[in-house]
Amino acid sequence: MALRRLARRLATVPFPPRLLPLPIPDSPGHLRFSTSSKPHFIAEEYLVSTCGLSPEAAAKAAPRFSNLATADRPDAVLAFLRSQGLGKAQVRAIVSHRPAVLLSDVDATLAPKFTALRALGLSRADAARLFALFPSALTYGVHSNLLPRVLLWLDLLGSTTLLMKWLAKAWLLKYSVDLLLKNLATLRAIGLPDARLTALVRLQPTIIMQTPDKLKALVARVDEACAAALPPNSGMYPWCLFALHNVGAKAFEAKKAVVTRGFGCTDDQFADMFRRAPCFVFSSQEVLRRKVEFLSTECGLGCVVNNPVLLTFSVDKRMAPRLRTLQALRSRGIVLRKTSLATVVRLPEAVFLERG
Repeated sequence: MALRRLARRLATVPFPPRLLPLPIPDSPGHLRFSTSSKPHFIAEEYLVSTCGLSPEAAAKAAPRFSNLATADRPDAVLAFLRSQGLGKAQVRAIVSHRPAVLLSDVDATLAPKFTALRALGLSRADAARLFALFPSALTYGVHSNLLPRVLLWLDLLGSTTLLMKWLAKAWLLKYSVDLLLKNLATLRAIGLPDARLTALVRLQPTIIMQTPDKLKALVARVDEACAAALPPNSGMYPWCLFALHNVGAKAFEAKKAVVTRGFGCTDDQFADMFRRAPCFVFSSQEVLRRKVEFLSTECGLGCVVNNPVLLTFSVDKRMAPRLRTLQALRSRGIVLRKTSLATVVRLPEAVFLERG
């Protein structure tokens, strides 16, 4: 389905015709005048003074430009990039990451890429920012790599806004369409519904930006962490995938030990807590230890097993202040309904203030 959508959209994107090079003047005198009037091109000096590269980066890139006699082509590339709305810092970042872009033919290689992105509906600013965030895209073939990857991510994320947001965090366009589709198929095959798969990808695109073997290992970790008691069609399954994708196996086991030893709970009880509130594993070991100590004293294991979301709240900013408020009200003889710590801590701030 995704491949058919891509094929249909690709067919509607115009491919700019290659512009013919300007004819070379026949006059030998003219040629002698053109070349002799320009200083010899010194790559390192140009990359430092004109492009803003460090001397070390310039020295490393300079051999690529050994065949250039003048700065005509690099100058044309820089002028074109600036004409597309790229700022000085963005151009410098592009050249630093991909110095060879300065050797590109503007009309045949660079311009068609910007034109193609605009044809997809990206604004001039977004097209420029895409290449600034992922300079390697300037080396992609328009129809072989650039458009299929951008189209797939637009389809998955649903908007240019999310595409640009995630491009600023991860190199989405680094990965082939085949890899992404294979990983999507893996998640569908285990029973993850399309609606939840879409929500998961929009929450954490990098889940499908890994090797198929690593994704399968992640799925196996979810089964192990949840004691195989959480079906993939459950609403919490994507959150468990999300949590374990962001917390490595070693860190997860260390945090599990903090909880099981601190509460004296079983592996099954921990699995039950994790599958109902998986995001508590984002806390550091020390923060999680403080939460366990506080909750062990104030409400006990049974309360936390039934309300594992308590492990996601801050001791200093949420749980302790609300407990003190509750104790102060009781000390004044004020009778409150539903005043267990679990209930009070879970109340939204506005509701808590209103009832307090």
